[in-house]
Amino acid sequence: MTTRRVSWRRSDEVRADEHCTISLRDAGLSLVGTVLGAEDGAPVRIEYRVLCDASGATSAVHVRDLRGFAQRTLTLSRGAKGAWTVDGAASRALKGCIDVDLGCSPSTNTLPIRRLRLGVGASKTIQAAWVRFPALTVEKARQTYTRLDEFTYRYASGDFEAELVVDDDGVVAQYAEWERTGVSTGPDDTEPLDSR
Repeated sequence: MTTRRVSWRRSDEVRADEHCTISLRDAGLSLVGTVLGAEDGAPVRIEYRVLCDASGATSAVHVRDLRGFAQRTLTLSRGAKGAWTVDGAASRALKGCIDVDLGCSPSTNTLPIRRLRLGVGASKTIQAAWVRFPALTVEKARQTYTRLDEFTYRYASGDFEAELVVDDDGVVAQYAEWERTGVSTGPDDTEPLDSR
């Protein structure tokens, strides 16, 4: 995988679609995506960018949440020694977290799946920086991934459990109410529209 563009759609009462560009480079993996939907009659647009280092650990997260005409942002960063900051302030509460989990998106489940490289039947519990929506708050979440077969994992966190189906590269194809609707692989030198 060099670069993939992936789309997902929710199949429950929450109407939302997502488009994400997943790029793998020497420096690490990046996710750049947008979730579009509505809540309480207001249009919702969530934009995110997640950067990981060469080991697969999250190093930076940027989120912009637009609901109607209200806009909020959140910035997380993780230093080389594992210390996190939230909007520039040190966060001891996230100590031990390696991955980020955006509660609005299935894309970030790809990160621990690729990083852990579990064998079939193996299980691993991690700590993730869980970004909650619509509150746009972040907290430490204990999450367990169990590989059931070549493409299926069981995810458990607190009282919630769901199966994830992934492709050959560990990119999520189906997770709870999210289902992949499209995927395309392309060159790794794609240029954003606003770069000129």
